Parts: sequence; structure tokens; C-alpha cells
Amino acid sequence: MLITKKNTWSIEIPYALSFLSYSTFSGSVEGMNSLQKQYEEQYGPGDYIPPVRTSFWSFRIMVAAGMLMILTALIGVVLAWRKKLENTGWYLRLMVPMILFPFIANSMGWIMTEIGRQPWVVFGYQQTADAVSPNVSAGSLLFSIIAFSTIYALLLIILVYLFIREIKKGPYGENKVESTSVDPFDKGGDKIVTE
Repeated sequence: MLITKKNTWSIEIPYALSFLSYSTFSGSVEGMNSLQKQYEEQYGPGDYIPPVRTSFWSFRIMVAAGMLMILTALIGVVLAWRKKLENTGWYLRLMVPMILFPFIANSMGWIMTEIGRQPWVVFGYQQTADAVSPNVSAGSLLFSIIAFSTIYALLLIILVYLFIREIKKGPYGENKVESTSVDPFDKGGDKIVTE
């Protein structure tokens, strides 16, 4: 697909891409080859086609994760409406890995956006190659990456510790709290149990 710059397989829905791109059925969506020629004329020689495979798959993974989240949410709504949500073990077990799907969808959308806009930082004005800062050394970049990684690793350790501590308390935890009343009109400092 990448070498020949041709689709090897597709589902074609007449006017759908035009509607998605321009909100009208009469728009024209240009292909990569014609855009490459147009940009070479406008901005000079260069490769103006972003990495197609990465954009292609990151978009599809983002959409698939989003659709799976919508589907599982609708199943949850139906189960809740039938008052079976808390007793449906397979659904509750499915929800545990579903915690990752917003992160997956968000990350894939970000990757698609960043890779898909290449070779531009600001379209038509500044290319990525021109945006590299000459004042940032490789050592500074490495230090930043190590510092951020260390901070996030510490936050992950704290998060896991807090999760485990709360999970060990069980589903009801420490709901009952005994306290002595400080109300001056109480007789004899009655004990109050709150739930």
C-alpha cells in the first residue's frame, strides 16, 4: 500500500468522504499524489506526505476503542435498566480492562494528529525540521525525559499503594465512624455512630 500509493482494499460509500470532510455531498477530496504535486509547486521540493501507515492504524485503533467504549456503556445502561448490573459477573470483569480504553483512544488520537500533520509544525509556515531548537542539547533532553519518567514512576507507585490499601478494606471499608458528641445540649456525651 505504501510503495505503490494505492489502496489495496476499501469499502466505498458514494459521497460519504465528501460529507465527512466538508459537510456537503458535493466536495472534492484530493489524493496524496495530487496534494504532493500541489505542495511542491507552492512550497518547493520536498516530501509532503505524512507517514501513512502510522496515521492509518492509529486512527482506526482510536475509533475502535471509542466504539468499544460506547458499546460497553450501552450494555451497562441496559443491565442497569433491568436491575441486573451488579449481578452480571462477566460485565463487571469486562469493565476492569475497559479502564485502559480511554487512554488508548486518547493516545492514538494524539499520535494520529501529530504524525498526520507532518512535515509541518504550523501548516504552510514552519516545517518540523525548522522547529528544532539549537539551544537544547541531547543531554538536556535526556535529563528531562529521565526526570519526567522518575516523577511518573513515583506517582504510579503511590497510586498502586493507595489502590491496594483501599482494596484491602473491602467493599464497605470503614464506613462506621464513632465520635463523641460535642453538642452542649447533649446529655452525658452520647456516642454517635454514622454510616
